[in-house]
Amino acid sequence: MAFDINNFLIDHVIRGAMLSQTDNTVMWSVNQITDPSLSITSETAEAVDALGTPIATFNRAKSAEFSAANSIFDLGLLAGQQGRDKEIASSGSTIKTPAFETITVPSPNTTSVELAHTPIDTPQAIYKLNGDDTLGTKLEYSAEAGTGKFTYSAGAITFPTDSVAGDEYFVVYEYEAEEAVAVTGDSVNFPKAGKFLMEVLGTDVCDQSKLIHAYVEFPNAKLSTDFDLSFTTDGTHPLILAA
Repeated sequence: MAFDINNFLIDHVIRGAMLSQTDNTVMWSVNQITDPSLSITSETAEAVDALGTPIATFNRAKSAEFSAANSIFDLGLLAGQQGRDKEIASSGSTIKTPAFETITVPSPNTTSVELAHTPIDTPQAIYKLNGDDTLGTKLEYSAEAGTGKFTYSAGAITFPTDSVAGDEYFVVYEYEAEEAVAVTGDSVNFPKAGKFLMEVLGTDVCDQSKLIHAYVEFPNAKLSTDFDLSFTTDGTHPLILAA
């Protein structure tokens, strides 16, 4: 028996994926889609008589815009919006990564303190933390131990002899990470066009016991470069597709 359906009850969108128009490989995908919406607009031209009274209206073009939000911040989507690929670090391909670290003056205070990672360059300054975690006194790097200066060697910091055990210091540095993911944005790369497929789960009105997977296809879609991100727990990751 032929499959036919008119009324379709939507349960929810399962996922969406942007595919390469060259080989159908996935460029990026999202699976926490909320508030999906499709807007169709058209351009029109009016024919008027000698008095300027409209006689007829002709449709000239259609355009479509799909908008939604991913309920979770998605690095693959962000990379697509930047027109770049998501970088994944490995032992053979590290990523230069920043690090904020708090270290405590040991007892005795001349004992070296190992940093969590090995800095690419020697830290030039560390900062004493005040009671409210703001930055206070600055200690500068010195190749030799001395009052008011710290030394650094092979990933470890040694505090000056006049430092107080228990005091906390803030260090910022960069290291080569083997476990990291990076997305880079710039002013010259833009989103690539592709085929966007969205999988929607629903049922037939007449038989709600049978689940139906519907696919919405935009054969020539492109992500908008315009978006606003909120770095909060309940923030969402918006996306707009010109289709």
